[in-house]
Amino acid sequence: MKVLNLNSEALLAAASMLKVLGHPIRISIVELLEESPRMSVTEIFKALRIEQAIASHHLNTLKNKRVLSSERVGKNTYYSVSHVGLIAAVKSVRDCQ
Repeated sequence: MKVLNLNSEALLAAASMLKVLGHPIRISIVELLEESPRMSVTEIFKALRIEQAIASHHLNTLKNKRVLSSERVGKNTYYSVSHVGLIAAVKSVRDCQ
């Protein structure tokens, strides 16, 4: 039987990513970025019909946990999903309903 190190860096990082995805707005952002792989904050908050401050908060949280990547172009910041596997993970969880 294989013995797992429950405190391994990789396992803790995976748990952190799953934990941060545990909010409906954050799941919606990942799903939105599947349809349009690169979007600005403005495009995201308008598409989700939420306030800009709420979108920025959730985007920063996702970025800090390395779920999203960002690129600054002039006044705009564009976001994309950092690993395509995260999109598949969100789909898999949604399929479990």
